[in-house]
Amino acid sequence: MDNLNYNKEELFNGAIESGIRSAILLEAFYPRPLDLNSISLLDYFVVHTADIGGPASLHPAISSRVGEYSVRRRVIQDGLKLLTRRNLISPIESPEGLLFLAGDDAPAFIKLLTTDYNVELLNRAYWLATQGTQRASFFDEMRQYIEQHSLVLQIDEGYTIAE
Repeated sequence: MDNLNYNKEELFNGAIESGIRSAILLEAFYPRPLDLNSISLLDYFVVHTADIGGPASLHPAISSRVGEYSVRRRVIQDGLKLLTRRNLISPIESPEGLLFLAGDDAPAFIKLLTTDYNVELLNRAYWLATQGTQRASFFDEMRQYIEQHSLVLQIDEGYTIAE
Protein backbone atom coordinates (compact mmCIF):
# COMPACT_ATOMS: atom_id res chain seq x y z
CA MET A 1 0.00 0.00 0.00
CA ASP A 2 1.35 3.44 -0.89
CA ASN A 3 2.29 5.69 1.98
CA LEU A 4 0.27 8.85 1.52
CA ASN A 5 1.87 12.06 2.74
CA TYR A 6 -0.93 14.09 4.30
CA ASN A 7 -0.41 17.72 5.18
CA LYS A 8 -1.03 17.62 8.93
CA GLU A 9 -2.67 20.97 9.59
CA GLU A 10 -3.93 21.44 13.12
CA LEU A 11 -7.66 22.08 13.24
CA PHE A 12 -7.66 23.78 16.66
CA ASN A 13 -5.22 26.53 17.59
CA GLY A 14 -3.81 26.36 14.08
CA ALA A 15 -4.03 28.16 10.77
CA ILE A 16 -7.46 26.78 9.90
CA GLU A 17 -9.16 27.98 13.08
CA SER A 18 -7.32 31.30 12.99
CA GLY A 19 -8.10 31.80 9.30
CA ILE A 20 -11.80 31.15 9.86
CA ARG A 21 -11.84 33.70 12.70
CA SER A 22 -10.05 36.18 10.43
CA ALA A 23 -12.60 35.62 7.65
CA ILE A 24 -15.45 36.15 10.13
CA LEU A 25 -13.83 39.35 11.43
CA LEU A 26 -13.15 40.69 7.94
CA GLU A 27 -16.73 39.95 6.91
CA ALA A 28 -18.02 41.81 9.97
CA PHE A 29 -15.80 44.81 9.19
CA TYR A 30 -16.54 44.75 5.42
CA PRO A 31 -15.92 46.95 3.44
CA ARG A 32 -13.21 48.25 5.77
CA PRO A 33 -9.88 46.50 5.11
CA LEU A 34 -7.70 45.64 8.10
CA ASP A 35 -3.96 45.22 8.56
CA LEU A 36 -2.29 42.30 10.32
CA ASN A 37 -1.92 44.21 13.59
CA SER A 38 -5.63 45.04 13.69
CA ILE A 39 -6.62 41.48 12.82
CA SER A 40 -4.32 40.22 15.59
CA LEU A 41 -6.00 42.49 18.14
CA LEU A 42 -9.45 41.49 16.96
CA ASP A 43 -8.51 37.79 16.96
CA TYR A 44 -7.80 38.06 20.68
CA PHE A 45 -10.80 40.22 21.56
CA VAL A 46 -13.39 38.31 19.51
CA VAL A 47 -13.05 35.46 22.01
CA HIS A 48 -12.38 37.71 25.05
CA THR A 49 -14.98 40.45 24.48
CA ALA A 50 -15.75 40.83 28.18
CA ASP A 51 -12.20 42.18 28.65
CA ILE A 52 -13.27 45.36 26.89
CA GLY A 53 -16.80 45.71 28.20
CA GLY A 54 -18.51 43.60 25.57
CA PRO A 55 -20.64 40.48 25.64
CA ALA A 56 -19.56 37.49 27.71
CA SER A 57 -16.29 36.03 26.46
CA LEU A 58 -16.36 32.80 24.49
CA HIS A 59 -13.12 31.56 26.03
CA PRO A 60 -12.34 31.30 29.75
CA ALA A 61 -10.85 34.23 31.63
CA ILE A 62 -7.63 32.53 32.72
CA SER A 63 -5.08 34.89 34.23
CA SER A 64 -2.46 34.40 31.50
CA ARG A 65 -4.84 34.82 28.56
CA VAL A 66 -3.26 38.08 27.37
CA GLY A 67 -0.17 36.03 26.56
CA GLU A 68 -2.20 34.49 23.72
CA TYR A 69 -1.98 37.76 21.84
CA SER A 70 1.79 37.78 21.53
CA VAL A 71 2.16 34.16 20.40
CA ARG A 72 -0.62 34.05 17.82
CA ARG A 73 0.67 36.45 15.15
CA ARG A 74 2.42 33.76 13.08
CA VAL A 75 -0.62 31.47 13.21
CA ILE A 76 -2.82 34.37 12.12
CA GLN A 77 -0.50 35.05 9.16
CA ASP A 78 -0.64 31.39 8.17
CA GLY A 79 -4.44 31.44 8.44
CA LEU A 80 -4.67 34.55 6.26
CA LYS A 81 -2.48 32.87 3.60
CA LEU A 82 -4.54 29.68 3.74
CA LEU A 83 -7.87 31.44 3.32
CA THR A 84 -6.48 33.78 0.66
CA ARG A 85 -5.80 30.69 -1.48
CA ARG A 86 -9.48 29.76 -1.05
CA ASN A 87 -10.83 33.22 -2.03
CA LEU A 88 -12.21 33.77 1.46
CA ILE A 89 -9.76 36.59 2.17
CA SER A 90 -8.39 39.15 -0.31
CA PRO A 91 -5.05 40.87 0.28
CA ILE A 92 -4.82 44.49 -0.86
CA GLU A 93 -1.61 46.42 -1.39
CA SER A 94 -1.88 50.00 -0.16
CA PRO A 95 0.43 52.89 0.75
CA GLU A 96 -0.05 51.85 4.41
CA GLY A 97 1.13 48.29 3.64
CA LEU A 98 -0.68 45.03 3.14
CA LEU A 99 -4.36 45.08 4.11
CA PHE A 100 -6.96 42.33 4.08
CA LEU A 101 -10.61 42.29 3.08
CA ALA A 102 -13.27 39.59 3.16
CA GLY A 103 -13.05 37.70 -0.13
CA ASP A 104 -15.82 37.12 -2.62
CA ASP A 105 -16.64 33.69 -1.24
CA ALA A 106 -16.54 34.70 2.44
CA PRO A 107 -20.26 35.52 2.93
CA ALA A 108 -21.43 32.17 1.52
CA PHE A 109 -18.82 30.25 3.53
CA ILE A 110 -19.64 32.04 6.77
CA LYS A 111 -23.36 31.26 6.32
CA LEU A 112 -22.38 27.57 6.51
CA LEU A 113 -20.87 28.02 9.99
CA THR A 114 -24.02 27.33 11.97
CA THR A 115 -22.79 25.77 15.22
CA ASP A 116 -23.71 27.67 18.39
CA TYR A 117 -20.05 28.58 18.90
CA ASN A 118 -19.68 30.03 15.39
CA VAL A 119 -22.93 31.97 15.66
CA GLU A 120 -21.70 33.48 18.94
CA LEU A 121 -18.30 34.18 17.36
CA LEU A 122 -20.01 36.00 14.48
CA ASN A 123 -22.17 38.01 16.90
CA ARG A 124 -19.06 39.13 18.77
CA ALA A 125 -17.28 39.98 15.51
CA TYR A 126 -20.18 42.25 14.57
CA TRP A 127 -20.10 43.79 18.06
CA LEU A 128 -16.40 44.57 17.56
CA ALA A 129 -17.11 46.03 14.11
CA THR A 130 -19.83 48.26 15.56
CA GLN A 131 -17.48 49.47 18.28
CA GLY A 132 -14.73 50.06 15.72
CA THR A 133 -17.09 52.15 13.61
CA GLN A 134 -18.67 54.16 16.42
CA ARG A 135 -15.56 54.82 18.52
CA ALA A 136 -12.53 56.32 16.80
CA SER A 137 -10.25 55.32 19.68
CA PHE A 138 -11.43 51.70 19.87
CA PHE A 139 -8.29 50.13 18.37
CA ASP A 140 -6.11 52.29 20.61
CA GLU A 141 -8.14 51.15 23.63
CA MET A 142 -7.60 47.52 22.66
CA ARG A 143 -3.85 48.08 22.24
CA GLN A 144 -3.67 49.80 25.63
CA TYR A 145 -5.47 46.90 27.26
CA ILE A 146 -3.00 44.41 25.79
CA GLU A 147 0.02 46.52 26.77
CA GLN A 148 -1.23 47.13 30.31
CA HIS A 149 -2.18 43.52 30.96
CA SER A 150 0.98 42.16 29.32
CA LEU A 151 2.97 44.20 31.82
CA VAL A 152 0.84 42.89 34.70
CA LEU A 153 1.34 39.32 33.42
CA GLN A 154 5.12 39.80 33.27
CA ILE A 155 5.19 41.12 36.83
CA ASP A 156 2.93 38.28 38.04
CA GLU A 157 5.25 35.76 36.38
CA GLY A 158 8.26 37.23 38.20
CA TYR A 159 9.86 39.22 35.39
CA THR A 160 11.44 42.52 36.31
CA ILE A 161 11.37 45.70 34.32
CA ALA A 162 14.79 46.99 33.27
CA GLU A 163 15.44 50.49 34.48
